[in-house]
Amino acid sequence: MTALSDVMAHAAPVESARMLDGGRWLARGAQRLGGVALVLAAAGMWVLPGAMLEPDVILMKLGVSLAAGFAGLALVQGGRARPAVQVAIDTVRREVRLVSDGADPRVISRTPFADLGRAELAGHLVRLWAEDGALIAEVALTDPAAHRSLLGALRDAGKL
Repeated sequence: MTALSDVMAHAAPVESARMLDGGRWLARGAQRLGGVALVLAAAGMWVLPGAMLEPDVILMKLGVSLAAGFAGLALVQGGRARPAVQVAIDTVRREVRLVSDGADPRVISRTPFADLGRAELAGHLVRLWAEDGALIAEVALTDPAAHRSLLGALRDAGKL
């Protein structure tokens, strides 16, 4: 993690900071696979041999294929990976910002140091917690000046 005296920014996942296994990746892959299967099943109802085209069955097939197609598309779109989030710690304004890391970066949340629940220090790793106990950011500082600046700001706010 690199840091400046006024702004520090580095990538952190949108999901839990403690997520080390591939559970979410596997779940997203299964979701997308299920979506593709539903879309192919919706199309297959009409083109596979033995597809009945009798008037009393067509309306039911149309409803089922549209529902399966839309559900499949929703699963495929929902299985996409979420954009990464940048953690920006501003020691001058004394706030932690979460900024989306996409084509159009925007501030997702802004938490002043005074509104933090607590901060934990373990070597060069600093964990910032919200008042409700949720983990806001987990930051590893290797620059000594940035480390001192952040710790000083957190001590001034009474969080360390």
